[in-house]
Amino acid sequence: MSNDDGMTPTEREQWLRDHGVQIESSADRRKAESALSGTDRPLSVVEQVQRLSISDTAAGGENGVKFVYLPHDTSQKIQTVCLPSRLVEALGPAGDIIPTYVKSFFADGRSIDEKIFKDQAAKQNLLGGDMEKFAANAKEEKLATVSEGEPAATAKEEEKTTTLSSSSLMNATAGGSTETFPLVRPSKTNKNEGVYIYLDEVGMLKHLPLNTRASQLAQQCGYHPAPNFYGDVFVGRVSSKPMLHNIDIESGDIMDTTKEWIMRAPHENVLWQQAINEATGRSGETQPNHAGTEGVAAEATGNDGCSYTWLQNEEEVELTVPLIDDGDETVNKRLIKVNFLHQKVVVKYNNECKVEVELYSKIDVDGCTWTLDKKNLVITCEKARDGEIWPRLELSG
Repeated sequence: MSNDDGMTPTEREQWLRDHGVQIESSADRRKAESALSGTDRPLSVVEQVQRLSISDTAAGGENGVKFVYLPHDTSQKIQTVCLPSRLVEALGPAGDIIPTYVKSFFADGRSIDEKIFKDQAAKQNLLGGDMEKFAANAKEEKLATVSEGEPAATAKEEEKTTTLSSSSLMNATAGGSTETFPLVRPSKTNKNEGVYIYLDEVGMLKHLPLNTRASQLAQQCGYHPAPNFYGDVFVGRVSSKPMLHNIDIESGDIMDTTKEWIMRAPHENVLWQQAINEATGRSGETQPNHAGTEGVAAEATGNDGCSYTWLQNEEEVELTVPLIDDGDETVNKRLIKVNFLHQKVVVKYNNECKVEVELYSKIDVDGCTWTLDKKNLVITCEKARDGEIWPRLELSG
């Protein structure tokens, strides 16, 4: 599609929607709010999830497209919920409506971790998010609320609006913000049907717990290493023919690993990446390894300013802490004190605190040990939850 295709802006926007491009304007948000308000409104996704705690039926008689609620808590069941037909009729028929419907679920009022935010802002790479997009959304929201006849914002005021801080990010995502992750994209080989995970776009910044079942599902679909997902997520299915629209997927479709779509997904994702490589002339991007995995040690800084390293796998995490500087001095084991708590490790040598780290997640104190390797203290901590890959060592990043 070229710029001189003769389409009006409205026609071009609809063409993009029909071909799977997610576009959400302030008008769309007002339309969604109207469809989900009033005495005769359909159940919200929050209400459906609440019903699941007392019943296996979430929709309460509401007709619509089925999709899946996948909680992070492995003791909770994976269950089917419903995208109300009335909402699809109001916002559709074309397009993926699930991101709009579930974003209220992610409006949980949780604050953003300032330390993690600053680290990610420096990298300009939010997991499941984009800094400039959030700033643009914040600006659009502000402009949309200016009443007719009010003076336009000055350049300085606009600059303040688009400068992203943790507070402006919280404002931009206060109503919920949904990220879409493709488990498999629509293609000719899968009857033009795609399956997606819908997650809180700032879940990592809110320090939501890892969703290991979502990561395992992505791994089954060919993502190695598996991405990290934070908090509760949803899984939905779309068809791209004759135009993009939501279709049914149920809990059994993601829990049964012998389902055809799961078994075919790794190969289809490889084919998709090959097509992208050919179209762009690039070798393609791969999922980066998580910190401390694949035998590559990650660095951290101890209390005395000295560096130490750490490794992890799905069962345990290992810290290597230098106790003395290089030289002829030897380590006196009697001066070593290591204290293991449920989510903290404290290392002292000769009454000097070398490391005091509040860990990202809990450890099994009974499964923790330490050994001495020349001048380095090697600490092994058994993770309290098997199969969990930590995105970082420390709780606050």
